[in-house]
Amino acid sequence: MADTSYQDRTEKPTPKRRAEAREKGQIARSRDLAASLVLLTGFLLLVGSSPWGGRRLSDMMRQSLEALSSGSLTAARLHLLFMNYAFFLATLLVPIFLGLVCAAVIANFAQGGWVFSPQRLVPDLTRVAPFPGFKRLFSGNSLVELAKSLAKVALMAGVAYFSFCQQLPHLLALLRQEAGQVAVHLRTATFDLTGWLIIPLLALGGLDFFYQRHRHEKSLWMTKQEVKDEMRQTEGDPRIKARIRSLMRQMAAKRMMAAVPKADVVVTNPTHVAVALKYDRATMIAPQVVAKGQGFVALKIIALAQEAGVPRVENPALARSLYRLVEVGEVIPISLYRAVAEVLVYIYRLKARAGGEG
Repeated sequence: MADTSYQDRTEKPTPKRRAEAREKGQIARSRDLAASLVLLTGFLLLVGSSPWGGRRLSDMMRQSLEALSSGSLTAARLHLLFMNYAFFLATLLVPIFLGLVCAAVIANFAQGGWVFSPQRLVPDLTRVAPFPGFKRLFSGNSLVELAKSLAKVALMAGVAYFSFCQQLPHLLALLRQEAGQVAVHLRTATFDLTGWLIIPLLALGGLDFFYQRHRHEKSLWMTKQEVKDEMRQTEGDPRIKARIRSLMRQMAAKRMMAAVPKADVVVTNPTHVAVALKYDRATMIAPQVVAKGQGFVALKIIALAQEAGVPRVENPALARSLYRLVEVGEVIPISLYRAVAEVLVYIYRLKARAGGEG
């Protein structure tokens, strides 16, 4: 991004600007929202697996205590118990770990799609330079991040305090209850506290996502000069393009004028418009316009035709129709077949008469 103040950026980002930012890995993405979704996924997985995990763990602990009390805890039995515990932890933690990984991938993909930017892998020494780092430390974005962190800490502290105050009478009553009841109550209280903490974190993550989108969109806005530079890069310099178009018009005009001496007839109006026609029965399905023009160009066509001995026919209506409807190199439309045929027949008669007289 250009190091330009936001006040100078008055133009919306172009598709090319957005594509370049995406190639650099610059997309609107909230880490807080992704972390909250991952935390929610882990919480739901723990809640869903806790009944089975609790029963399984109780059975394993009972078997271990029975082996200790009976005195049958041999090396082979100890190895078997260890393998059972390892298998239990694997079956409990692996699905949770895979669920957290999937949640992290989905949360990031939903925010900005799949983005792979090799430029992110290139070390950037400016990030470890003292002076730029000092500037970033006191930048507006750093202050916003600090405010967000303080808000999260205050919010979690408030929720924890409120939950503790609600649970305090129940915690005091646990002193007179059995160990199993204490464990069940502590598990329930822990899950309740975690759930109440996740809800505000999700809300903060959603707000942070919209803030990141706004900040990212604002960073993509462009100055008028940047838009002009991009247009030059994409479409070429307008002056060069104008020069190329001028040269192409000159070349087309030269080719057109070179075709006038080979025409069969020039239809005029009488000097304002001139259209040169050519017809070859062996190669053409209809007469073709090989040159046309008005004003100075028309006079040039008439002069070239006179020098080459090309007949000239004054027919204002036909000349205007040919000039308006037919481009150079195109054949005439069917609606003009009859009028052009009459002109050509007239020219062929003149040539035949001139040949007979000669």
